[in-house]
Order: sequence, then structure tokens, then C-alpha cells
Amino acid sequence: TVLYNYFGYTSFNGFFETWAKEGLVSPGWMKPEKPFVQAINHGIKANVWQHSQIMELVKYSEFVNFVVQVRAIFTAEFQKHKDLFPGTDGEAMFVGTVLHSLDHSLMDWNLKDPLWLDVDDPRFGKMAEVGRVVKVGFVSDVPGLYFHKRFKGSGHPFYEAVYKKAAKINKKLADNMDTCIIK
Repeated sequence: TVLYNYFGYTSFNGFFETWAKEGLVSPGWMKPEKPFVQAINHGIKANVWQHSQIMELVKYSEFVNFVVQVRAIFTAEFQKHKDLFPGTDGEAMFVGTVLHSLDHSLMDWNLKDPLWLDVDDPRFGKMAEVGRVVKVGFVSDVPGLYFHKRFKGSGHPFYEAVYKKAAKINKKLADNMDTCIIK
């Protein structure tokens, strides 16, 4: 996942010229200021802060309910198995595996047609363009992988322990937790 995100950060910007020529995105992405990289950098600088009121959403959101419970499971299991992940930050691993993979799955399930995204919106049109490209090119599972990428059936004691408990909360979401992002 780290390498996937690194390539996204360093290489994704280079595709915009081709995508613009093909009419998939508008030409403004090739500015010397690199608007895509600026958007990512803004997110990095803004950081991820504690969501102190997250518990208020649990009763309204199947996803939030799952994530809150699975984060506690993941953290406890990570402590038991941390010797298997030397130098790894457990919270970063949770974000890079559980949250990231479910983010892709939720986009796939909820956005059936990328044309639903309004690229003409004056404020969010540019991100809608990226959303369209991401939906068609970077969300669905890649067929024919030579390795197992899901928590479920991984054979790894950490991933199997997390999956077993997560599946009791929500099997559909647990079945889509990936150990790495490969889309």
C-alpha cells in the first residue's frame, strides 16, 4: 500500500496530459503548479486529526460502526503480533489496509456510473474529473493476481485474527478488507 500510494503521488500527475488529450480530464491539470500534487500536499499538511465525536455517528452509519469496532480489534491484535511487523506503525497500517481498501470498495459499490460525478461544478469539478478516472481505472479488483490480498484466507495469524472478529460485525465489509492495495 505504501508503494502504491508513493507511485500515485509521484506518477499519477504524469498521466494527466494523456488523459486530457483523450478528453477524460480538462487541460488545467498540466499547469506547472501541478494542481493534483497540490491537492495531495494540502491533505498531507492538514494531517489526520482525532475524530472525537465519531461515536455520535455509529448509530447512523453501518460503515462508521464497523470501522470504530474493527479499529479496536486491529489495534489489540497488532499489539499481540507486532513482532511480525518490525518498524511498522499500527495506526498507519490500519489506515493503509482496512480504511484504504474499504474506501475503494465503497466507491465501487456506491458509484455505479462515473458520469454521475459533476465535472462542471465550479468548486468540485476538478475533483469530479479525478473521481471519474479513479472509478474506472483504480477501484475494481485486478483479476489474475499471483498472491492473496485479502485479510480473509490470508493464512497469516494477524490478518486471520482481525478478519475472524471483524466478520462477526459485518461480513461484507470484512470480506473486502485488503492486506495491501493493488487495483
